[in-house]
Amino acid sequence: MEPDVVASELADRAERLRASLTDRWGEVPHRVREPIRVPQHDFPETPDDLFPWVAVCFVSDDGQILLVRDSGHSFPWEPPGGKGEARDASESESGERRERGGDGETVAGTAERETREETGVECEVTDLLFTETLRFDYGAPAFAPVLQAGFVARRVGGRIRADEEDIVTAAWFPMDELPDGTQFRGNISSLASD
Repeated sequence: MEPDVVASELADRAERLRASLTDRWGEVPHRVREPIRVPQHDFPETPDDLFPWVAVCFVSDDGQILLVRDSGHSFPWEPPGGKGEARDASESESGERRERGGDGETVAGTAERETREETGVECEVTDLLFTETLRFDYGAPAFAPVLQAGFVARRVGGRIRADEEDIVTAAWFPMDELPDGTQFRGNISSLASD
């Protein structure tokens, strides 16, 4: 497929997913991020060659927020999160088209799974905080858009262990005493004031 056709289908997928999330969780702030350069990768040949979404999880427990240090990312500290699994479009009972991972994983399920894998902490998503469109720049004539969703979650079990390959460490921080360079600082501060 031509890059502009792939980009158009990815944009449609991201918008359908955003609509599905806001139907479930209600309207939340949405933003479009500046392009993220990924010249080390080839532009996807089809929309299915790119992960369907990214989910970030803001896990709180007793006034603290769970953050990780990921060796592959530019921010020193960030909430856990990652890519959704392979896409499988399915129909809901109402006939509405919904995006799910190949194993039936939802976007919120991705946030919970990534938190468990990256930190050892078990959590339960309670709300949607924001959505944003990530635009990947492969050096092609078009960007590849993917929806990212930020979820609020509460800790339900587990304890910190950072044995995921790229995760250097994980730790709890008071929401009003975040370490320098924390990604999504404004979103975390909004949680602290709730």
